[in-house]
Amino acid sequence: MTSRTGLAAVEASQVLSLRTPVLEDIPKVELRQLRYFLAVAEELNFTRAAERMGIAQPPLSQQIISLEHQLGAKLFIRSWRRVKLTPEGTELQAYARRIINTTMLATESIRSIANGKNGQIALGAVCSAIHSLVPHILPPFAALHPGVRVHLQEMTVTEQFRALNEERIDIAIVREPMATTDFATQPLFTEPFVAAVNRNSPLARMNRLSLEQIAREPLVQVYRSANREYSDHMFSALLDRGLELNVVHEASDMHSLLGLVAAGIGVTLVPASLVNIQTANVIYVPLSDDVQSSTLSLAWNPDALTPSMDQFLKSVTDYMNGVENLSRFWTPSENRVGQDRLAS
Repeated sequence: MTSRTGLAAVEASQVLSLRTPVLEDIPKVELRQLRYFLAVAEELNFTRAAERMGIAQPPLSQQIISLEHQLGAKLFIRSWRRVKLTPEGTELQAYARRIINTTMLATESIRSIANGKNGQIALGAVCSAIHSLVPHILPPFAALHPGVRVHLQEMTVTEQFRALNEERIDIAIVREPMATTDFATQPLFTEPFVAAVNRNSPLARMNRLSLEQIAREPLVQVYRSANREYSDHMFSALLDRGLELNVVHEASDMHSLLGLVAAGIGVTLVPASLVNIQTANVIYVPLSDDVQSSTLSLAWNPDALTPSMDQFLKSVTDYMNGVENLSRFWTPSENRVGQDRLAS
């Protein structure tokens, strides 16, 4: 009785015995031979074809003879008067053109990817960056690199670092502070925190709020498990002043956090660029105290840097170097309630 291992070995040998002859039977045709063949097929004259290809006629004739030998077919009918394609030659002419054109297209495509003109970038970003930074940095990059497709995904900081590790995204737009990472990072801009309060709260009528006023309110914050460093940073200014926190609810991301504020559950501190997110019943009020700030940064794996990624990083750097007033990233639009307070 034959064992499973024996059967597997027999099946493998049968597969190899079927494949090997097929590989061996493929003619070793070179692109150079096909180019020479096309020149003769189009000129129907060996002398003119040789001049066109920049070689002497004897080597050209030898290459055609070699090609005919490999294919096992006559490609041309030669006489002292003229050169004529055989039916086999006519058939090969169509295939040869496709092969040469496909090779040229493949070469151009690969070169475009190699120099960053074509390609794809999977970009992750925290929600505030999608509404504030991304609308500024993508248009100039797209204008210079129309062949590069950017796939944008909203993710928390923790989700982005996990995605970078798993190579599901190429570049991340994250918010500091963050845990120590082996990824390369590049700070983009630092922005102040503002208070997010419910529209019906008395605090919404204030031009500015102090930390003491914030501390007296029920607070909502980001889960420490979602982003421990950022969660601790949110209210660090209050703790540094010895103020007691009354955290009544937590959320996994900024959208949920603003939803809790809109529902009247509590007050929170958020980076100023979140004013670009229009949430019903949420008013943003500047702080009167000089408190901590938050920094948006790029992060990527330097070992996985592609030409397209490199061009994107350079484009963002060039754009940021030309920004004179960083408040453009958190100055609210004209239809935003409280815009005069935040823009001042």
